Amino acid sequence: MSRPSPVSDAVHRHWAMLRLIPRSPRKIDAGRLERLLAQQGIDVHRRSIQRDLEALSRVFVDLRRDDRSKPYGWSWNERSASLEVPGMGVGPAVTFELLREHLSAVLPHSTFRALGPHFKRAREVLAQSPNAKMARWPAKVRVAPRGQPLQAPNVLPSVLEAVYTGLLEERRLVVHYCKRGADSDSEYEVSPLGLVLRSGTMVLVGTFWKYQNISQMLLHRMSHAEVIDERVVPPKGFRLDRYIESGGLGFRCGKAFKLELLVHELVARTLRETPLGKDQKLTAHDEEYLRLRVTVPDTVELRTWLQGHGPMIEVVKPVRLRREFAEAARRMAGRHGVGAA
Repeated sequence: MSRPSPVSDAVHRHWAMLRLIPRSPRKIDAGRLERLLAQQGIDVHRRSIQRDLEALSRVFVDLRRDDRSKPYGWSWNERSASLEVPGMGVGPAVTFELLREHLSAVLPHSTFRALGPHFKRAREVLAQSPNAKMARWPAKVRVAPRGQPLQAPNVLPSVLEAVYTGLLEERRLVVHYCKRGADSDSEYEVSPLGLVLRSGTMVLVGTFWKYQNISQMLLHRMSHAEVIDERVVPPKGFRLDRYIESGGLGFRCGKAFKLELLVHELVARTLRETPLGKDQKLTAHDEEYLRLRVTVPDTVELRTWLQGHGPMIEVVKPVRLRREFAEAARRMAGRHGVGAA
């Protein structure tokens, strides 16, 4: 096999470089481009990258240099078209149109805006497509969220970019974060381990400073985030999927426990299709109710789910949880004037 020519090497390097440059207001400097290109197997010095960027900016008018501070940052104009080789086909255009329709309510606005050029190009491709049936497909599919929908909170683009960079390059972050109930921000050094999108809220899973216990931070509560040159050292055996499955994303109230309920047949129908846990068992109790036994994490979310079904669910065991719900029911009745003197 013949070796690539210097021209093809340059084209490959330029193409990779242009795709790594973010849209304004985010930016990237030559040093970080050097590291990211090295991860793709492209070995080039940052001086060469700087020369390439200057040359490319004369060809691509939407490629901008921010020279207000060093190191200089490079970015694409926020409204510039996406680079595509090959061009977007009808199939990918349909996919982007479905994403636009169904992610608008769950993605942070800053993330959604970053996909804007792809959505715009998708609509153009579908408008020009001779395949009318395929172009009409997005109008035939909808996603209806369960429960009361809430608006996704805003995340600062600079915070999102720093978190993405820290996760990708496995480097620590310094963040300014306002805990719930606090009047002002506090500074934390965080080792980012994973990012979870949960009902429109972005949750950063990580550890603080040199500690090994896992914590969570909500990105919309961060007023500042920056990447520092300190490597992330994950806790031994940490796996994001395992952490989620163990109930780590819930507000923990205790360890996992055996739950026993009496559930109405209407609730049982749903639970047969979408069980509460892998060991869930449903057995007959009377004409209306079934007995459910399952092992579940002890979380606030579990209590919210149980309370949401009102009288259609009765907590049998553990006794402490049954008493907790009985007391909550008494307080709720009092708040609504039921049983008041």
